[in-house]
Amino acid sequence: MKAKDYSLREKKHARTKIAIMNAFLKHLEKNRFESIAIRQICKDSEISEGTFFNYFPQKIDIVNYYVQLAVLRAVWLAQKESAQRSCLNSINILFSKLAADIKNINIVYQLIAALATRQERPKKIAVTEVEKKLAFPDCPGIEHARAIFIDDFLKESLKGALKKGELSKGTDIDDVLISLLAILGGTLLAAKLSKIGDYKYHYNRQLKILWKGLNARPFLR
Repeated sequence: MKAKDYSLREKKHARTKIAIMNAFLKHLEKNRFESIAIRQICKDSEISEGTFFNYFPQKIDIVNYYVQLAVLRAVWLAQKESAQRSCLNSINILFSKLAADIKNINIVYQLIAALATRQERPKKIAVTEVEKKLAFPDCPGIEHARAIFIDDFLKESLKGALKKGELSKGTDIDDVLISLLAILGGTLLAAKLSKIGDYKYHYNRQLKILWKGLNARPFLR
């Protein structure tokens, strides 16, 4: 497939949007979500507050945007690596990729806290092809990947696993989905109390326990 040539306007828009997100994440490394001022993000990004609101109507929208990008990359890598071998294995790989991307745990804790205080489902933020490409220059072809909420990907994978016989007939997909989401967020919080800071290790252990309890048959990693 021939690489698409994006306009200067598209590239500028994408770079500014990503720069705002990165400036916000830099502050989130050591600060609470509530304490980060929009004016400081604007100063670091060298934009006006009016420009900021053109990209993100609310501060929580930066969180939603970052989470969408992080999930997009993890799902893309999981699908690429698992191919058609196993739907449950794609879930294992997804968790491993998300764990590998954790560079600063305070960011993760603040993201969880910010999203947990909202009553509504996280808002889907539009992510253009050029934004995907500029955000992940080491992932050629990711610009064509479909943006998806993590719970939707997990549910699709579970349905595929049930159809392929990786899960026993009669398995309640919604119950398993809740278990996976609990592992996703709860393991990170529980790991804070553990001397083992290897999040991939904790995820793998919890997933193995879940699959064993369900008599599931994934190709475990």
